[in-house]
Amino acid sequence: MKPTMALKPLAFALAALMAVAAHATPPGGNNNNNNNAPTVLSVTANDNQNSSGNGTFNDKTESNASTTDSINHNTGVSSGIVQSGTGNQGKHDVAIGASDDADQVFATINTTQNSSGNLVGNFGNTSNASLTNSNNSNSGVSLVTVQAGTGNQSSQGVAIASSDDGKSGGATVNALQNSSGNLTLNVTTGHGWNKSPVVNNSSLTNSGNYNSGVSGTVSQAGNGNQAALGVSISRF
Repeated sequence: MKPTMALKPLAFALAALMAVAAHATPPGGNNNNNNNAPTVLSVTANDNQNSSGNGTFNDKTESNASTTDSINHNTGVSSGIVQSGTGNQGKHDVAIGASDDADQVFATINTTQNSSGNLVGNFGNTSNASLTNSNNSNSGVSLVTVQAGTGNQSSQGVAIASSDDGKSGGATVNALQNSSGNLTLNVTTGHGWNKSPVVNNSSLTNSGNYNSGVSGTVSQAGNGNQAALGVSISRF
């Protein structure tokens, strides 16, 4: 056998080995798998409430709203809104996201409330809103809003982002409220001993007890009130 013939198989083997090594290790010695962009889980709840340019006149108007023995012993997400009156706004937002392998997790709540240029005239009217024996013994997320009156705004938001293998994350709550240029007239009607005043009542009785997790309750009475409750949670 000629020596040149004996060297050919070895040359082919070395060439193949060098080709594999060049493909596995790019210039600079970095592995392509280490250059992958991080995976991101983002959960956001947005709420925008606007009440502007409204004219409301209530003349001895009676408005009643009540909830009794409700929103109890729930698991997961439970929500209730009780309102009486005129032009009230209530909203509940719940956003939940989960991932097994997201590198970064973010939870965000954005709430904007605007009340401007409204005219309200109440003449001897009554508004009542009540919550009794309710929103108790819940597990998870439970939200309740009780409002009586005119032009009240309430927003409750919950955002939860979770990753078993997360490396970093953030939780943010943003709220912007504006109330400007509004005029409210509360006038008693009648004469002598037979007068009817303006009455707005919002009440909670034996409510909001023994809950676990996230529990929020808003109670408002009157005119033009604004309330924003935000809970943002990131777990990694």
